[in-house]
Amino acid sequence: MKKIIKYTSIAVLGLGLFASCTEKFEEMNTSNIQVDPSDMPLESQCVEPMNYCYPPQQNMFQFWTNLTVDLYSGYFMTPNGNFTNGDMGENRGHGGGMYENYYLHIFNNTRRVIAAYEERGQKGLAGIMKIVQAYGTIMTTDVYGPLAYSSIISGEYESYFPFDSQKQIYFQVIDDLRTAATDIAAMSDAEKTILKDNFDDSWCAGDPEMWIKIANTMKLRVALRLSKREAEMKEGVTVAGKEYPGVDLKALAQEAAGNTLANNGKDIMINKSLENEMWLMFNWGDCGFNANLVTLMSGMKDPRQPLYMTKNNGDITNDAGVVTMPKETDYVGIRFASGLPGKPNAWGNFSYWLDPSNSKGIYAAPLPIFKQAESYFLLAEAKLRWDIGSESVQSLYEKGIRCSMDNELAYKGKYADPVITAYPAGAVDAYINNDTDTQLDFVDPVDPALNTKAVNKLCVKWDDSASNEDKLARIITQKYFALFPLSTEAWAEYRRTGYPVQFPPVVNESNGAVSSDEGVRRQIYSSNAIDTNAQGYQEGVELLNQENSSKTGHSGDTGGTRVWWDNAAKGNF
Repeated sequence: MKKIIKYTSIAVLGLGLFASCTEKFEEMNTSNIQVDPSDMPLESQCVEPMNYCYPPQQNMFQFWTNLTVDLYSGYFMTPNGNFTNGDMGENRGHGGGMYENYYLHIFNNTRRVIAAYEERGQKGLAGIMKIVQAYGTIMTTDVYGPLAYSSIISGEYESYFPFDSQKQIYFQVIDDLRTAATDIAAMSDAEKTILKDNFDDSWCAGDPEMWIKIANTMKLRVALRLSKREAEMKEGVTVAGKEYPGVDLKALAQEAAGNTLANNGKDIMINKSLENEMWLMFNWGDCGFNANLVTLMSGMKDPRQPLYMTKNNGDITNDAGVVTMPKETDYVGIRFASGLPGKPNAWGNFSYWLDPSNSKGIYAAPLPIFKQAESYFLLAEAKLRWDIGSESVQSLYEKGIRCSMDNELAYKGKYADPVITAYPAGAVDAYINNDTDTQLDFVDPVDPALNTKAVNKLCVKWDDSASNEDKLARIITQKYFALFPLSTEAWAEYRRTGYPVQFPPVVNESNGAVSSDEGVRRQIYSSNAIDTNAQGYQEGVELLNQENSSKTGHSGDTGGTRVWWDNAAKGNF
């Protein structure tokens, strides 16, 4: 390998250089006053990429998703109208956080550590880091599309780093996940000892079986993510001279389905007393809850709602100064793209993150990485779509709801006010069997001009006589609740399936770069990507255009362009 991309956090962040892919990458990303990671024990170099899959650093966290993807997912919305992303006007400066977090904190480390473990013949430990790398890569390509990937791994490029298409990236990720599952299963006793005793495994606490379950759950996730490109996946690709054979997505799902996190798994949470920066986003007055999530949970009478949010955190007044909603009256969210003024304003008193004063310690709450309940909903869709397995779609759907109910209570009950140790008697069964209640109309207590009718009409109760489209809508809506607050996955599933439906925007400040009807389809690349790898970026935009299927005329590095798997030419079935 010709280049070793070194890591330094404070020095790079302070200079604003982040993860620059350039001829001088090594020089720019190395500080002469910081530790060279290659001088550190290999196992200690695995900590950072795992932890930064949900960044425990406030500025990175805000730019990673909170000013962008969190808003597009329908989970959150900023009350600060000065952030143009909240009105569909994508800000290139805000858009770089996911890109920079991936290259600096995840990929920069995983690719080096994987190579080192493979050189030692420790393929099982390499497999674990391949899973972490795949997790970060999927998250990032789903946001942007093409990325510099194989060119950085190869180390063969000096002046710039070419991008891979999203299709090429997914073939490489699938290969890594399959290899990882096989190699971890064959892990030697010596490797298992290292994993248990020397490896600060913040995801699985040294349990190789849990890592295999994650790999399989990710394979199942990928199979469904690519379901609108099923035919193209059978064709195979060539990347950096390596042939990747075609992938049958149904077969990929089948090989994964038997041993996912649904099989005696758990929520994958980093419980290391790191900073959970979501609390700080609310504390700064830059984040609130999205009206989509709030009206869905309120209308469906979801028992998890007090585990996710508070009622309004202060008196809410209208433009005339009249209190329209006294403090702690009801759950209320902010409508996306509603043209709000800058902070402070009345929308800052809407529903809040749990434990607003941090008196119960939510600032150090575990960092969510992978929700076990997701595996049930993946299995439910795989059964619906490909008839995989013997268990019914309804059974898997209902198990997913119950799993989420149990795990969210265990995770967040102690942060609620008052503390919740159990749901009301019969509440979970009542929720699953609710065949009447649906999303509420949105009523804005500050400005009635923002009111809008409900756009999701289905209740929770399973209906086996419903169309496949309605069955999918139910599965994805419940997955949406279960994934919270992992907006990267929720937004990807919304773009893939259209569920749950989101309220239409009131304003659109994109200057035509995003369709009001289709919403934001991808995040634009950061300025750093353009400035430091100009040729790679230009080639990446060409690949993006080649994979784009927009029917609204959107193309290029804009928010309206579709990533490859977001296929406008194909419906859900």
